[in-house]
Amino acid sequence: MDVAVTRIDLPSPVLAAASDGALVWCAGSGGVRAYTTSGTPLEAADEAGALPGLRSLPELRSLAAVPATVAGTAGVPGALAGTVVVPRTFAAPPLVGSLPPDSLPQGCLAGASADRVYWFDQRGAPIASARFEGRVLAGGGEIWAVGADRARRLIEPGHLGDPVDLPGLDLCAVEGERLWWTSKRDTVLRGGPREVEVGTRERGGMVVCAGSLWISVAGGLLRVSAWSGEPRRFVGAPAGPVPFLGCANGVLAGGGRDLFALPPVVGAAVRVIRLGLKAPLALMIAAGKHVWAFPAGRAQALIVPL
Repeated sequence: MDVAVTRIDLPSPVLAAASDGALVWCAGSGGVRAYTTSGTPLEAADEAGALPGLRSLPELRSLAAVPATVAGTAGVPGALAGTVVVPRTFAAPPLVGSLPPDSLPQGCLAGASADRVYWFDQRGAPIASARFEGRVLAGGGEIWAVGADRARRLIEPGHLGDPVDLPGLDLCAVEGERLWWTSKRDTVLRGGPREVEVGTRERGGMVVCAGSLWISVAGGLLRVSAWSGEPRRFVGAPAGPVPFLGCANGVLAGGGRDLFALPPVVGAAVRVIRLGLKAPLALMIAAGKHVWAFPAGRAQALIVPL
């Protein structure tokens, strides 16, 4: 490993994980546990380490969390002028009546079991649920429930937005109220300002980061402008397609066995981060300025600063 990677032991292998940029939630067979992004367990957890409000729920298969957006000076690549993205836990409470009636609550965490989606408050207590078969995905300050061929945005607790049909869904990336997606039936990227021919059905992870939509393919990364939908320069990468892509404070990260990182600077080189794993990763998430990588079959997390 060529960077200062922190290895922490977990009670069980992780089935799902999510971060709002300040905290990380890990779901396993013993419930959901919360940590700081640097790996310190959250003090609010009980003696067994699990958040009390989440222990009695059915096994969660996916988790999703979102940060908040507050007024300020633009400081995050890809953010609109006049805004800066910060975790909800750091943001001041919104003015009464300033949020749309169908917006997500101040709580930033959602999870999905086999047939239900759950809303949680910031203490990790479930506050509502709705029937849905699928997973939860986050991006651009919104969380969506995504099924086999349909998706619905999470709005006020217990309610899902209108369904969006995604026939033959293959990959999906959330960008606020927009869904970028590909189908197993063809090689077209949909959901943006225009349809884009990506030219290959061998695709890995997909994510929106630093103003672009990225897709991992053989030999590197396809890049599409998140603003105009125009294809951008192909970026070579040391591996591909890799199953996981994430965005850590504007830095694109990807992985399958080892990791790579691409800073949002024109002409920046892809940096390879060797993890020395014999098994591939089961999961990878971005958490603030870190990446959390979970080796398959092991009750561990590798925390990588970017």
